[in-house]
Amino acid sequence: MSTTLSDTLRTYVDAGHTGAIYCIGDDFGIIRNPSFAILPNHPYRSPLVVALYCTAGHATGRINALTYDIREGSYFVVLPGQITEFVDTSTDFSATYIIMSDDFTAGLGIGNTFDIASIVAASPHVHLEGRARTSLEAYIAMCESLIPIESNPHRMEILHLLTRAFFLGLGHFLHEPTTTTTTRQSEITSSFIHLVEQSYVEHRDLAYYADILRLTPKYLSTVVKETSGKSATEWIEKYVTLDAITQLTSTSKSIKQIAYDLNFPSQSFFGKYFARIVGCSPAAYREKETTK
Repeated sequence: MSTTLSDTLRTYVDAGHTGAIYCIGDDFGIIRNPSFAILPNHPYRSPLVVALYCTAGHATGRINALTYDIREGSYFVVLPGQITEFVDTSTDFSATYIIMSDDFTAGLGIGNTFDIASIVAASPHVHLEGRARTSLEAYIAMCESLIPIESNPHRMEILHLLTRAFFLGLGHFLHEPTTTTTTRQSEITSSFIHLVEQSYVEHRDLAYYADILRLTPKYLSTVVKETSGKSATEWIEKYVTLDAITQLTSTSKSIKQIAYDLNFPSQSFFGKYFARIVGCSPAAYREKETTK
């Protein structure tokens, strides 16, 4: 997606939405309590790093088909390329959004000392309390104080240093690995879902994933069903259709192009696959969603 941060915020402002906005070009932005309508069950693939800090109310959100409960104090991070959606929100839901480009995060110079992407991908949602929450709010406040001072030639350098200090000093506590004991079955399911997330476009056959995990397809399917409530095949179908829905609702691509992008042999085959799972054709789904 070619949409830039400044384009996104300009569209937001031009549409008459309210909310305090702090932004430096296409690299970094903060929006407090935006008024835009959140569309439930409307998946979107973000081209940017988006951190959501819930300040009131509650919501249910998904990242790549995994569901998370967001409430006051929640810190929720979406990485570029991930498919995200809100399932529902309370009427009093409000949040601060921190938006960063890939170039900005790459310029933090954290490197192997603190691998943001891998840690956040493993644990995109945490609940902040005490000093952790105070530190995040202080970081946001410092950024908001710095950004409007356009005469300062060192704004971006300072912003990088503030963000680097925040992640190095607090990031360990925000996303430290859980100490909860996990079962072998849970580990298998987690590994399977991670593999599907990486490979669902090229591989939709259960045998492929079972072979990588050195399990029989029958055993893998049984374990995934028992630990997640969905069968292994349902997880694969979920990722494929979620990507299809995202492209149908947030791009102008033709259905033929979407079928090609998702590695289907033909538009007809894609249409039958989609209709079997979603209950209507891709064209009907697109028309229904665009006329809401």
